[in-house]
Amino acid sequence: MLVTAGYASAAALYGLFLTLNVVRNRRRLEVSLGDGSRESLIELMQLSAEEGPTALKDPKKTSPAASKYFKLTQAVRAHGNFIENAPWIYFLIALGEYNGMSAPLVHALGGAFLAGRIAHSFGILGNKHSVGLARALSMASTFLVIGVASVWNIVKLIQQ
Repeated sequence: MLVTAGYASAAALYGLFLTLNVVRNRRRLEVSLGDGSRESLIELMQLSAEEGPTALKDPKKTSPAASKYFKLTQAVRAHGNFIENAPWIYFLIALGEYNGMSAPLVHALGGAFLAGRIAHSFGILGNKHSVGLARALSMASTFLVIGVASVWNIVKLIQQ
């Protein structure tokens, strides 16, 4: 399980980077919990009170990307998506390695997942609307890694 340990450790360091990015954005915006959604809603209510309800029809003022809290929302989602996937994917890869998965396949799965997660977070953090090819390709790599590691472990179980 030495190969998986290396990729999982690299992923943990990247997860730490994502965590610190959330903390930095929360401190900058003085938000102690959450992603700034509550604060964004308050801004919209103030906008409506100051400029009237018709101001809420202007997407330049009301789209999520228009809020000063949107970067925090992006940071929280980049971190959250990483945390939602990394532990159990590396668990699947570790089980495969423990059960005899070849080192080249472990490298391919661990590397594809880590590269995909990095691309995904940059797709979220580096894009005004958090959409784009980087996110799509990274999700495809995540699904592929889940599929290959899961099927490999199931086949190994059936072969016993």
